[in-house]
Amino acid sequence: MPDTHATGRAPHDANAPDDAGTSDDAAVEVRCLGDFSVTLQGTPVLKWRAGKARHLFQYLVMNRGRLMLREHLYEALWPGSEWTPTSSSLKVAMHALRQVLRTEPGGQGQPAVTIEYRDHGYILHADRVWVDAEEMERNLEVGALAERRGDTAAATAHYWQTVTLYRGEFLPGETTDWVAEQREWTRSTVLRALHRLRELALRDAEYAEATQYCRQILDVDPYQEEAYQTLMYVHGKRGELGSVKSWHDVCARRLSQGLDAQPAPRTRRLLDDALHGRLAPLM
Repeated sequence: MPDTHATGRAPHDANAPDDAGTSDDAAVEVRCLGDFSVTLQGTPVLKWRAGKARHLFQYLVMNRGRLMLREHLYEALWPGSEWTPTSSSLKVAMHALRQVLRTEPGGQGQPAVTIEYRDHGYILHADRVWVDAEEMERNLEVGALAERRGDTAAATAHYWQTVTLYRGEFLPGETTDWVAEQREWTRSTVLRALHRLRELALRDAEYAEATQYCRQILDVDPYQEEAYQTLMYVHGKRGELGSVKSWHDVCARRLSQGLDAQPAPRTRRLLDDALHGRLAPLM
């Protein structure tokens, strides 16, 4: 890949806490991005019983407080299989999950998580829950509000927190429809945050940070053409014409091979402007 004058670390990384995004007062902490983990009142859940107990918990915690009918749970855990009143698989998975949750200590003898059976379905109840995927969305929303108020520093901090929380795709290895949908949503969330960071960095002429954000964007989605355009623009203003051409070629090749598409006119125009000296150099 062409050199982007990156610092070798993500922007603002020196100020990011090692446990970025955690909540000290959360009774239940769930991480779904990258590696899946659960902590109940400070105690990690290290062993999950065989079967669907873990997947059942994942689905219920992402829909906590809502009544989930048995038919919907069955479809989520066994896609394509039809639930019948005589089916025992869901009961077995629920029993295993309750056994796992019951082994974890709760505050004042109370479990951190309970599951209620009601009206032919189940409701997961839990107070003070922290879920990394949900925290990503919250930070993106707060960052957007701060940006609309003109508080760029706060917006940047919240956008960066969104990026920091994204440690990998949502529940890697799981292939059910609801996981695939949530996985795409978390990818779009981190991409929106990175694009806003890229735009703010360009606006403030922080070109080294802008290029690093572009590299992170392309790590998540190699078909984001705006990121290639920014890399070409910055290198062109530096007079690094070889890097401009290289990034244009990488963009063209990836779009062709992955999407059967061609670069947009603006991408081709950036290449032409850079090669013919029509981009004002950086001072």
